[in-house]
Amino acid sequence: MHSYRHAFHAGNHADVFKHTVLIAVLHHLALKEVGFTAIDTHSGPGLYRLDGADARQSGEAQEGLLALMRNKSKLSGPMAPALQAYRAVLDHFNPGGGLLNYPGSPFIAQHLLREQDKLKLFEMHPTDIRVLQAHVDALRVGRQVAVAHEDGFNGLPKYLPPPTRRGVVFIDPSYEIKLDYERVAVAVSMGLQRFATGTFL
Repeated sequence: MHSYRHAFHAGNHADVFKHTVLIAVLHHLALKEVGFTAIDTHSGPGLYRLDGADARQSGEAQEGLLALMRNKSKLSGPMAPALQAYRAVLDHFNPGGGLLNYPGSPFIAQHLLREQDKLKLFEMHPTDIRVLQAHVDALRVGRQVAVAHEDGFNGLPKYLPPPTRRGVVFIDPSYEIKLDYERVAVAVSMGLQRFATGTFL
């Protein structure tokens, strides 16, 4: 169950799509002053290097993020606002220019949090949880971000509904286990019963 590694897939076409949507949702939640909670049930390490061995071996970023950036000059007009917001987040993690550092959903969410917002992260992979915890510790954000070495499907119910009844739940398992498809459906159904005003991605 631990063969899937997020680093092989960082920056692929699926990341471009789902992270663009996640950023749009987080921006929308921030329109109101009341705090919100973001929950990521399958966090991975949180940060990736697109020039790292895993990413280079798979080459998936070449057909996703990097293809998008290579072809943006061919657009007839400016990039869509959602993609501009996505690019702005990437620029934050690459202050020297280029696209070597790729933030996963945990760090995209953390970057867009305000002081009154919270982030809950789950990860089961024994290596990825250590890397994720080290990355979060380096942020020095205290209790704003909580990391749990736990199956996100099992841990999710205890955080629903969040105190302010505002938030987003990001559910993106590896799907290397066929049962994951059913567990996603069960998690969303349960989540909507407990947290009907929430957003589930």
